[in-house]
Amino acid sequence: MPSSADKLTGGGKLKNVECLFTWDVDKDDISDLKGVPEKLLHRIKFYPRKYHATYFNILAFVSHLQGKADTALEYLGNSEALLKEDKRDEADFLVTYSSFAWLHHHLGNLDDMETYLGKLKSTCEGREIAVEAEKGWSFLRLGAKLYPRAKESFQKALEAKPDSVSYNVGYAVVLYRLEELVRKDAKVKPKDSLAAKQLQRALDLDPTNAEVMVLLALKLQHLNPSKSRELIHKALTECPDTPQITRYIATYFRREGSTNESLEIFEEAAKRAPNSSFLYHQIGLCHWQKMIDMKSDGLSAGGTEVKAARAESIRFFQKTVELKPSNTYAWVHLAEAYKESGQLERAEPIFTRLISDESLTDADQQHCHTKYGNFLMYQRKNNAKAIEQFKKAYKIRIDCGNRSLARQRLMKLAGQKSKMRAKEGAWLFCLK
Repeated sequence: MPSSADKLTGGGKLKNVECLFTWDVDKDDISDLKGVPEKLLHRIKFYPRKYHATYFNILAFVSHLQGKADTALEYLGNSEALLKEDKRDEADFLVTYSSFAWLHHHLGNLDDMETYLGKLKSTCEGREIAVEAEKGWSFLRLGAKLYPRAKESFQKALEAKPDSVSYNVGYAVVLYRLEELVRKDAKVKPKDSLAAKQLQRALDLDPTNAEVMVLLALKLQHLNPSKSRELIHKALTECPDTPQITRYIATYFRREGSTNESLEIFEEAAKRAPNSSFLYHQIGLCHWQKMIDMKSDGLSAGGTEVKAARAESIRFFQKTVELKPSNTYAWVHLAEAYKESGQLERAEPIFTRLISDESLTDADQQHCHTKYGNFLMYQRKNNAKAIEQFKKAYKIRIDCGNRSLARQRLMKLAGQKSKMRAKEGAWLFCLK
């Protein structure tokens, strides 16, 4: 595990080494450590070659965290070879050479460490900008906890090179991700979205970037539907078989209410990425929406088609949490699917485990308390315990739909109590 002590070892020779091993990234900062390698290998397979060296450097760091030193060295070798083949600028080698120096020191290969420290001495011009850009891409690919650091790094890189295509694209993607982290009912309106403006800027600089196209399409979906549709169809033409692109496109169609179209795209993408928890979650949500639509159309909750859709949603939510146990929303969806199918004994343990998980963010805790309160109120008919959950949700001062719902439920239950007291009072009066 990289630590501040590691940076100052080797007689202080590593104190100026710049790489993921020295940027204070811990295992706990990476939300899906097991899933990162597959995502990056998919990007290496489907995305532009100019980013591959960065991905190999990240893979090396993750391999080190997983105790796979030989694999880490192999990935760094791939990064160095790629940079040489593409005749990249000296500054582009800095992070790869730094990673090699740190890792060789960590493994006790001091001669190899000296070799790479020697190579680092020749990479002077453009060091700071190259480091900030590499930080931005690395933090972006390692998960949500590091998005704020990615944003800061891209901002610094853009101050030096405001017209850089790569830096503008990276900044646009991280702004999109940060805005998406805001709860649905508190999201930035499209017309006020910094991400939408930056995505348009990135697309102006790189008109063939399909990922930027689909992210901008999602931002403009309800503000400018015709432009949004145009971007989606262009992205499909540019990258019809890229899993990352198709999953965004499927999300677009699901938001449009085109559940079957979305489901087809997600299922095709899942064939190419069979270990993607995201895709299985989306497939589960599509089946869940199909069930809701069928019930809205008057089909019986006990009917064959409704039951089949509900069973499929359970199956895919189960796959999701197996692949990514940290996905709180998938766990809640699974609990609600169990509840819908009458399996209350399977639903409740999920809720009780989630509400006792101290590692959850305040927003996630609020979400879980509200959902469990609903379960207790409507399925268990236990208003006293439901009130406890709604109170806990309401006390978390994040003003969003969950807090509003918790307040509504508390007022409803308080009203019911008042009516009960009034009835009891009238009954006692009659006895006098």
